[in-house]
Amino acid sequence: MNTAIAFAAVTGLLSRCFGSAVWRVRGASVALGTGLLWALVLGSRPAFAADPALEAFVAQVLQRNPGLKARALERDSVLREASAASLLPDPEISVMLDRVPEHMGGEMPMVRYQVSQMLPWPGKLRLMEEGLTRRADGRTALARTRAVELTREAKRSYFMLTLNAGLRRLNAASRQLLTTIVSSALARYGAGTGGHHEVVRAEVERNALDVEALDLDGDRTSTVAMLNALRDAAADAPLPDPPLPPVRDETRVPTLARLVSLAESRRTELTAMRAMQREESSMAELARRERFPDLMTSVWYNQMLGGPDTVGVMLGATIPLFNVTRQNRRAEAADLRASSAGRDREGMRAMIRFEVADALRRFDTANRSLELIVNVAAKRAEQSYSSSLSGYSTGTVDMVGVLDAWRALQSLERARMETLVARAMAIADIERAIAGPIPKALP
Repeated sequence: MNTAIAFAAVTGLLSRCFGSAVWRVRGASVALGTGLLWALVLGSRPAFAADPALEAFVAQVLQRNPGLKARALERDSVLREASAASLLPDPEISVMLDRVPEHMGGEMPMVRYQVSQMLPWPGKLRLMEEGLTRRADGRTALARTRAVELTREAKRSYFMLTLNAGLRRLNAASRQLLTTIVSSALARYGAGTGGHHEVVRAEVERNALDVEALDLDGDRTSTVAMLNALRDAAADAPLPDPPLPPVRDETRVPTLARLVSLAESRRTELTAMRAMQREESSMAELARRERFPDLMTSVWYNQMLGGPDTVGVMLGATIPLFNVTRQNRRAEAADLRASSAGRDREGMRAMIRFEVADALRRFDTANRSLELIVNVAAKRAEQSYSSSLSGYSTGTVDMVGVLDAWRALQSLERARMETLVARAMAIADIERAIAGPIPKALP
């Protein structure tokens, strides 16, 4: 129904209901309150593809969120640790004074300068570096996962502020309309054409809206604080009220099979688990290499006190006597952890399929609910409200009936707002489930 036509019809009915004398005094406020309420119920903005303010807010969150920065630092720390793992152990240097004091017929005193270097069995350092590099791959994947989660959290919190703004606008319009109705009911009561219970009922409804207004203001304070926490700003940093999403949405969602395929190729949790599996495989191979001996080389120079100096060279190796069983068990433990990571990866695939299906179901449900509200329920609620006003003007319906019809209309508008936000959140959840924007649906 056209908003202007509905507004004119309802204001005309209000004029007849509340009497010409009252209408002349309060006509402007009644028209304003009714027009605001009707515009909220029936009006809708044109469809659009994206909200620039929302995109800007999400970008700010991804740039400034401390938790996301922490994940990046974790990744960098593991990469630096991996670069250190490939380096040889430090050489050892020693100075030894021997054969002091000199005894008659004994060997001459000497000072020995010795340098030793431990050489791990070939491949051990490479495997250490490889294992840590794969751990860094997992940290990188987890950082990307956190970015995707933050995007959803930012959008859902933004939509909560959107819903709060819409409900506060509805509350303000309803309170303005009820204030006028209360004044008109008082005038009718004073003229002897209305009952006192009508005045009381209208005042009770207005008081309930006053309480609701306080709750909505408090909810906005909490929501703004949460949004500011995501972008690392002061809790009371100002944020404007965003508009509600449009009734007509241009988002075309692909089929469930297509979304699942996208999720399995994009989800970085799977990448992190694959990296964990490879890390454990590298650790298992390293444990098997630990059974081989490490080499030790030394070179020294003997400064003989009272004789010619000498030099010496030594090559040694550890004896893998007790370490074999220990390393075999460590390798088996690493193999088990790798298998466990593989099973977790399969479990994550199953959970991803559920997340995609659940988000798609909520999107479809919101679309169907919105269609029912806008195309069927809104028209009937408008007819009921107009009929109650007409009955009130003829004396067949009292103020209680009018307020009941108004409350039904208000509840319907609340449901419309909540459904719009639920659909927007479902789209955000689909994007989270597939770890990226929704592609255009295939024809």
